[in-house]
Amino acid sequence: MKKRKVSLRTNPGDVGERLDATPERLARAAESGQAAGRGPERQRRIDDPFDVMRIHRALAPHDSRLNDLRWLIGEALRRLHQRAGLDALRAVAPERIGEGGFGPRSGLPASEIALHARDKMREAQKLAGPAAWPILQRIVIEGGGVRDRRAGIVEVTTTWRADAIITDRLRVALDALGALVGVTAGRR
Repeated sequence: MKKRKVSLRTNPGDVGERLDATPERLARAAESGQAAGRGPERQRRIDDPFDVMRIHRALAPHDSRLNDLRWLIGEALRRLHQRAGLDALRAVAPERIGEGGFGPRSGLPASEIALHARDKMREAQKLAGPAAWPILQRIVIEGGGVRDRRAGIVEVTTTWRADAIITDRLRVALDALGALVGVTAGRR
C-alpha cells in the first residue's frame, strides 16, 4: 500500500476571519489605548496582560488545562462585569434630581440582568476576599498588569516577590470564583 499525502484545501481568508479577535475585544483594546496589530504568525495581537498571562502559562505553569480553565474563569468574570454595567457613566440633568416619574430612577440598573450580575459581582468580591479582589479587578477586569498592583504588597521589598504574591493571590481567587461564574462545578 502506498501512502498518499492528503491535503485539505481551504480558503486562507476564511481561516483568518474565523481566528480573528472578536469586535468586543478590539473595542476594549481601543478604549484602553492598546494597539491591536497583526503579526506574521498570528492574525491579530492584543496586548492584554491577562491574555498574555494565559499565553505564557503564568496562571498555571505546569498544567496547561488548569491554565486555560483559570483564563476561562477570568473571561467569565469580565463578561459578568460587563453585564453588570458598572463601567457606564450615569448622568442626570440637575432639574430631574429628586423628581419622581416613570422608568428607572437614577443610580438603578435598567434591567434584571444587570441587577443579577451586580449581585454576583458582590458575591465574587466576598469570595475573593479583601486581599485578592483589588488584584482581580485590576488585572482581569480593567486589563492592568501585575506590576500595577506592586504597591499594594507592602510586606515585601523585592519586586519579584511582590509579583509572585500577586500572581498567587490571582490564582487562588480565580479558583474560588470558578463555581460562581459557572465555569467549574461547585464543591459537594
